[in-house]
Amino acid sequence: MPNSGRPDLRATTAASGTMCRVSRPTVKLLILDEEDRLLLIHSRDPKSRDECWYPVGGGLEQGETLQQAAVREAAEETGIKELPTGHPVWSRDHTYTYNGREVEVHEDWLLHRVINFRPAPAALTKYERSSILGFRWWSIPELRSTTETVSPPGLGQRLADLLHSGVPSTPIDISE
Repeated sequence: MPNSGRPDLRATTAASGTMCRVSRPTVKLLILDEEDRLLLIHSRDPKSRDECWYPVGGGLEQGETLQQAAVREAAEETGIKELPTGHPVWSRDHTYTYNGREVEVHEDWLLHRVINFRPAPAALTKYERSSILGFRWWSIPELRSTTETVSPPGLGQRLADLLHSGVPSTPIDISE
């Protein structure tokens, strides 16, 4: 991954039965509006049909910085044309299953402050078009009390702690 000092995980792909392991560096965006509401994507896994809410973000392309990837992902997934520079706040190594594939990611999380807007995806992938159900701006109390699946677990409390403590001098590892 450019400028991160972390290994490039994109080269690892192995097949095992019906599961396919894919590793990649990603950027996750904590897009907060003026009322400290967080923009999340609602998605349904095409294979398992499980539903989840998760932040905007995705894999880094060859040669991209985190900020460049954040701007691209935000534009593709939400249609936002001008994304303020994000502040690095968290990192996470995580493995999840999506569409029958095991996906191993290293996530770098950036905090972005924006004026509330209505998401209008501009360039979704085939999988995103088939799985994204919608978007929602969530307050911290809503995130803390929801019975719906939100990724990462405990996002409401993590976000409350971040807003209370401020942007850390170095990103906090939130790996489970």
